[in-house]
Amino acid sequence: MIKEIFFKVWQKIIFREIVSPRPSFSEGEDLYRFIDKEDSPLQKAQKICNLMTQEEKMSLIGGFQWFAVRPIPRLGLNAMWMADASSGVRGVGQSTVFPCMVSMTATWNRELIHKAAAVLAEECRAKGISCLLGPGVNIARVPTCGRNFEYMGEDPYLAAEGACAYIDGLQKNGIVATVKHYAVNNSEYDRNKVGSDLDERTLREIYLPVFEAAVKKAGVLSVMSSYNPINGVSASENRRLLTDILKNEWGFEGFVVSDWLSCYDAEKPFNAGLDLEMPNAMYMNKKNLTRLLEKGRITETDLDDKVTRILSSFFAVGAYERSAVDSAAKENGPEHLQIACETAAEGVVLLKNENNTLPLDFSQQPMTVLITGSRAKNFETGGGGSSRVTSHQKVSPIDALREQVGDRGKIVYSSSPTAAAFKKADAVVVCTGFSYGIEGEFHDRPWRLPKKDRKLILKAAAHNPQTVVVLNSGGAVETEEWSSKTAAIVDAFFPGDASGRVVADVLLGNVNPSGKLPFTFAKKWSDYSSVENYVKVPEKFGLLRVLGPAGRRFLRRLKKPFVYEEGIFVGYRHFETVGIEPAFAFGHGLSYTTFTITDVKISSVKMEKGETLEISATVTNTGTRAGAETVQLYLADEEASLPRPAKELKGFEKVFLNPGESKTVCLSITEESLRFYHSSNRGWCAEPGNFTAFVGNSSVSTAASVSFEYLG
Repeated sequence: MIKEIFFKVWQKIIFREIVSPRPSFSEGEDLYRFIDKEDSPLQKAQKICNLMTQEEKMSLIGGFQWFAVRPIPRLGLNAMWMADASSGVRGVGQSTVFPCMVSMTATWNRELIHKAAAVLAEECRAKGISCLLGPGVNIARVPTCGRNFEYMGEDPYLAAEGACAYIDGLQKNGIVATVKHYAVNNSEYDRNKVGSDLDERTLREIYLPVFEAAVKKAGVLSVMSSYNPINGVSASENRRLLTDILKNEWGFEGFVVSDWLSCYDAEKPFNAGLDLEMPNAMYMNKKNLTRLLEKGRITETDLDDKVTRILSSFFAVGAYERSAVDSAAKENGPEHLQIACETAAEGVVLLKNENNTLPLDFSQQPMTVLITGSRAKNFETGGGGSSRVTSHQKVSPIDALREQVGDRGKIVYSSSPTAAAFKKADAVVVCTGFSYGIEGEFHDRPWRLPKKDRKLILKAAAHNPQTVVVLNSGGAVETEEWSSKTAAIVDAFFPGDASGRVVADVLLGNVNPSGKLPFTFAKKWSDYSSVENYVKVPEKFGLLRVLGPAGRRFLRRLKKPFVYEEGIFVGYRHFETVGIEPAFAFGHGLSYTTFTITDVKISSVKMEKGETLEISATVTNTGTRAGAETVQLYLADEEASLPRPAKELKGFEKVFLNPGESKTVCLSITEESLRFYHSSNRGWCAEPGNFTAFVGNSSVSTAASVSFEYLG
């Protein structure tokens, strides 16, 4: 409790509104005196860069007023303001709060994620923001990472599909997207000091694919480096990651920005490929850079490259050539709230529903439903830290249920119900999870739910067979202690402004849940292979973590790194390869209707190099309600020169069907789908041989499989 209060107070202080509520256009020269409208973004950037003094160039690569790129009025450049993401536009007045990123990912709906990002872009433009610091895409290596709710689950393919949709939705609507945190930032436990040590294959197959897709497929314009050292080198100083891989190998043309206060030197980040130090020029400043230039330790050519990258990225979305505040854009409103609620509703995952306990049926006779649990009155909209946006639309599950049920039944709340109260109720709903003071940035969180809530669940289930548990959290938690005793389990994640409304809608059947898990719920903590090289008490916290950069630089030497000895076998890849049964599998999610997946066909049983195979399947809604099913494609390499997972996700499609309706889904298999990274050859390869394609609705539930041979 003390730690929770500390973090809530601390976050209110450090994450206060720092940005001016209405950044205005800088008074200065007409930009079109120096550029032509018909020029490409790069040409515009180069022309401006050529006109800048050395001092102006140096000033541009260090942050301005904590959240901006410095204006240069002499050349008609206004300040480029940034804001935190990904659930909303933080720190600039009232914003719509979208569900957390892992909830968006649980929709398995690219179009909906794109739609949500487009709304966020409009709100950015309305507030004078030109760069949104998201999406976060780090892989859920351990279930207790404090920022897993900000990320997109445990699978690189699923995360890449969602990230690309999000980035495209932002950038096509005039906002620079920032994919973060590059790279291998999979824990908040002493993140500045505890490094991530891993081999090249693991890095390439699990932790880099989302960033690579963001660059190559979505054309992301900004990449944020992480706090943690990778194989002994801090991310902001890691030339192999920032220059060799990101810029040279992948062809990234945007700018690399440091995470806030994650630089410890001037020369190393500059030469590694960092382009912008935030929130200010603590190290990459005029004094230090001038000295390094005079000594020949850095070059003017590299300085020009950084300036050009920053300028061209903002020219690419039209930010320099428009008024800072778009008067035609809406900051928020009913339409935006509707999309936020729609996104949250599609992300809800129905984990369990014995005997069709849900939805609660008030149509036959008045019911009494008892609501309890730590999150019943205060259902969290989001986790803590830099992504947290204050909700002005928040409604508790109690109030939402009372509003929707009306006089058809009775909704009773008690923080400590008696055994008689449990028995008297027709159903019991226990809302549990973590507050933003427990689950958030700077620290990892517990694996088990709060002790009081666990006792409530067991007590409720012992006295009432109609006990429903609603989870309000951003990742997997321990359920084995109580799950078999409950009738239904709903994972609502952190739903943003939808808060209690989405809980009520799902419990009452106004929304038919269609979310699928983007990570694995284990039965036991030790079932995760990754925790063997992790901390024993993930939620442990020490005040040394909040020291300034100098203190963090010294203390990180005293910490041993996390060694990724599990390699590529993260999440379901591990569970299925070694035969461990999960509590709830990756891709799992139930519905209030039923579906069948039949008639699975493959376009050819032979695949030549460079060819694409098509897998088709018929999905039918065999139940009585309209609903949505997500068809998932997994591939297995039957024989390879290196160990490979039992299966890997390589395609998916969400289908919306009325009762009795059928649709055919087509999924593609390309050469890229078959590849793995061969460390000895330092490259990707697809080896000739036999493969099996599994089609189903979770990693463990496959309706059919077909085999084919890759001829190479």
